[in-house]
Amino acid sequence: MERLAIRLAKGPDFGQAPLVMYDVRDIANFILDYAEEKRFPLTNLALQKLLYFAHGWFYSLYEQPLIKNKFEAWQHGPVQRVIYNQFKSCKSAPIRGVRATYIDPASGEPVYRAHEIEPDHAFVIRSVLSKYEDYSAGQLVDESHAEDGPWEYVWKQAEDVVYPGMKVPDALILDHFKRLTPILTIH
Repeated sequence: MERLAIRLAKGPDFGQAPLVMYDVRDIANFILDYAEEKRFPLTNLALQKLLYFAHGWFYSLYEQPLIKNKFEAWQHGPVQRVIYNQFKSCKSAPIRGVRATYIDPASGEPVYRAHEIEPDHAFVIRSVLSKYEDYSAGQLVDESHAEDGPWEYVWKQAEDVVYPGMKVPDALILDHFKRLTPILTIH
C-alpha cells in the first residue's frame, strides 16, 4: 500500500519527550470521538489497529510510548484486551454511542471519564488517524501483520514456546516503526 506523508509545518515541539503516557481507554475514546466527528464507522477490530498505529507512530516520533497498557498478539493482530472486552458486545458492527469506561473504586460501577490529551499529542494522533481512516478493517489487519513486524515476531514465537499473554514488547514496536517510511515528517 502506498504511504502518505503528512507534513507538519506547524505543530508539536518534537524535540521534547512527552511527560505522560495515556491509559488506552483515553486514546480509544479520542479515536472514537474522531471517527464520530469524521463520520466513518469504526469496529472493535479497526479500533484495535488504529490504537496500535497511533501508539507506534507516536513512539517513533517521541521515543516514548503513547499508551501505557501493553498490546497483546492475537490472531487478527495487536489488541488491547481492556478495549476488546469493553466493545466485544458490538461484534463486527460499528461502535456507536458508547465509550470506554473505568471502574469507580468506591462504587464498583463503570464510569466514563473525559479524555485529556495534550494538544500536541492530539495533533499527532489526528495526523495518524487521517492516514488510516479510509482503510477497511481487513486492510488495517494486513498492515498490522507486517512481515518482520512486532506482531509477527510474537505470534511466531508462540508456535515454539508457551508465551503467556503474548505481550508485544514496546521495544519491538519502536524498532518496527522507526524502520518504516515515515508518515509524519517534522519540519
